[in-house]
Amino acid sequence: MRKNNYPFGSTIIKDFKEGDLVYWNEWKVIDKELNKKKKFGVFVETSTKFISNREVMYASVVSAETGDLLEVLAVRLKKEETT
Repeated sequence: MRKNNYPFGSTIIKDFKEGDLVYWNEWKVIDKELNKKKKFGVFVETSTKFISNREVMYASVVSAETGDLLEVLAVRLKKEETT
């Protein structure tokens, strides 16, 4: 097994810049059906947490829906293409 010293999610989030429009999917079970909702927000910054002795990257994102500052796991985020 190959080991590296990079936090989990760092390769995905390395190209994100403050102000980028990002999205992630939120999954919920409603009436015994799995539903996916695409959420949008504005990328603010990254942070790192230790979880089970492993560094994990998170992103602070301002929700487009509520305006709240959310903490989203970096591997869940994708950049939305804008023109």
